[in-house]
Amino acid sequence: MRRLLLAAALGAGCNNDSSPAWSTGPGITSVAHSSTSTSSTGTTSTWSSSTSGTTSTGGGEDSAASTDPGPVDMPDFGDPQPEGCKGKIDFVFVISALGTMWHEQDQLVASFPGFTETIGTKFADFDTHVISVNTDEHWRGIGCETPEHCGNESNCGPYAMDYVCGSYADTVFKCDRTRGAGLLYNAGPYATNHVCELAGGHRYMIEPDPDDFECIARVGTFGADPPLADTLVAAVSDDLNGPGGCNEGFLRDDALLVFVFIMDNEDEKSVLSAKKVHDAVVAAKGGDEDAIVGLAIVPQPLVGEPIADCVYNDPPIAQHLVAVIESFPYHHEGDICADSYDGFFDEAADLVHEACSSFIPQ
Repeated sequence: MRRLLLAAALGAGCNNDSSPAWSTGPGITSVAHSSTSTSSTGTTSTWSSSTSGTTSTGGGEDSAASTDPGPVDMPDFGDPQPEGCKGKIDFVFVISALGTMWHEQDQLVASFPGFTETIGTKFADFDTHVISVNTDEHWRGIGCETPEHCGNESNCGPYAMDYVCGSYADTVFKCDRTRGAGLLYNAGPYATNHVCELAGGHRYMIEPDPDDFECIARVGTFGADPPLADTLVAAVSDDLNGPGGCNEGFLRDDALLVFVFIMDNEDEKSVLSAKKVHDAVVAAKGGDEDAIVGLAIVPQPLVGEPIADCVYNDPPIAQHLVAVIESFPYHHEGDICADSYDGFFDEAADLVHEACSSFIPQ
């Protein structure tokens, strides 16, 4: 078992007043794969052609010379390549719901509006799908229905006073118990505790609304130890995104895919290797690595004195989720114990813009 160091007993989360501890800079890596379509900064280059020959009417050398019209203006067809994703982006949030995760959900919810606003300013059109997915293969609110809670308290305890006992009977269906499916009813301590009503009747958002995002991203702390890497593969699978699937219509061929892991522990439960996760996600995007950005907010090595209730990668181990994101050309890693995720998402926004410029939809 590979466990990360928790600086204090199970508690409320991180209250780190210091800046994130970066060992080698901000942790952004980007590679432009296409030598003909992108520059070192990931912006699309233009192609041009010209001609300097003479025209001939078939009458020999003198005839060619006498009919030479001079330089010929070629028609301007513009850039022969399509532009990048043009702001069409599919976001997948894969969030742990372990008992220590309530503070991290607060941080995420607080940072999301600025993240989408920053990205949106970079595109004339900003067309998003946003999904937060089930990592447990069951509906977490079932724990609220136990005699300990609904049997005695008529709710789900002091951190879930809004939970309505028995409400699941008419609102929880197969997709609410499917790993990788979009979450609509987060229940339990620190969770939303009501069904999210999203535009279009989907299990994902079709515009970056902060209230809707809080509804789907506040997953609570009633979850099992989750296989986040395996969950990502399920979330982008044909079974869930194809006709009749729980996430039908979420994953678009001409959109950039941005996935975000958020976990304050090592992913011990996933059975797929980093390579298999990489290959499955790339296959879901038509074989194009440049169509994917991998982000992770995970424990970092301990620097200085530990902060109470923070989780550290100490002694350092090779974390599975880090190996997954590093298998993609565009990736960025953040500190789960940072006192704000704004800086992480600001840097991620720049990376998303660069990747979008490099991505050539097929």
